[in-house]
Amino acid sequence: EALMEEYAIAAQVWKLSTCDLCEIARNSVLQSGLSHQEKQKFLGQNYYKEGPEGNDIRKTNVAQIRMAFRYETLCNELSFLSDAMKSEEITALT
Repeated sequence: EALMEEYAIAAQVWKLSTCDLCEIARNSVLQSGLSHQEKQKFLGQNYYKEGPEGNDIRKTNVAQIRMAFRYETLCNELSFLSDAMKSEEITALT
């Protein structure tokens, strides 16, 4: 019950939507120390897969388009970092 109160306060303070709260809750379960079986119960059989493929909207209430956007953004950020590292290595060699 204390956790629900924290979510309610966060929703009011930062004006979070229900969809925002569902995404936060999903990420909280992913990062928790729950067992594989418990995570499957709460998030779905494929919870460990990346992007929308790992989202079961019936369990998480997080839209696939939202998951796709987050995954695409993550991939772009990782690509940016990788390119920056390559550029830095080339600069260091010259």
